Amino acid sequence: MFGLLQHKRISEEVVDMIIQRIRTGDLEVGQKLPPERILAEEMGVSRTSLREALRALESMGYIHSVTGGGNYVNSVSLEHVLSPLSAMVAQDKNLAFDIIEVRRHLEVHMAALAAKNATKQQVSQIFGSILNMQSEIEAGGNGVLGDNQFHLEIARASQNKAFAIIVELIAELLAESRKATLDIPGQPVKSIDDHMVIFEAIRAGDEQKAAAAMSEHLVKAQNNLIKFSQESQ
Repeated sequence: MFGLLQHKRISEEVVDMIIQRIRTGDLEVGQKLPPERILAEEMGVSRTSLREALRALESMGYIHSVTGGGNYVNSVSLEHVLSPLSAMVAQDKNLAFDIIEVRRHLEVHMAALAAKNATKQQVSQIFGSILNMQSEIEAGGNGVLGDNQFHLEIARASQNKAFAIIVELIAELLAESRKATLDIPGQPVKSIDDHMVIFEAIRAGDEQKAAAAMSEHLVKAQNNLIKFSQESQ
């Protein structure tokens, strides 16, 4: 079932192999892993290395253990993707700039699709996110939660499920950079103004205006991040 491993960091290799088997569907959700003794023998590792790997997999959410009942595979969720990607951004600050560049290609199109496809309820939810951001700011916050919600609601309104997933990923990856830009004095209010322009275009069904407004908003975000980075050095 499992091949022999011949690498120095055995527990990490065990983790990688099991995660790969889960992602490819070889190990299905709810499936019970072989007993530790058998699994260790199949992989050619010590019980100690195997147990270390299983603990890591459980902490990452890939498996869960049942006392006296063994280890079982969990469903792969968005969190399994977010954690390593968030760590990447924490280690490579320049990645945040690259992600905003990607956003400029994706979210501009999403805004246009939202203007074309949004339901009345979705338009209302987009407006609600602006109100939530405003409430955050009035309560002394920077509005980052409402900001994240705004972009996610637009993705959902595009009627493309993949866009919504991508925006959720981006929202997590850019949590710190969003906070950094929104901490700039006066920036939260300016962001609300930008959001209102985008919202009005979507509500009016104006695809070109929605795309242009989103593009301008993201260019500002990119410039704010550059400014923040320069001032932080």
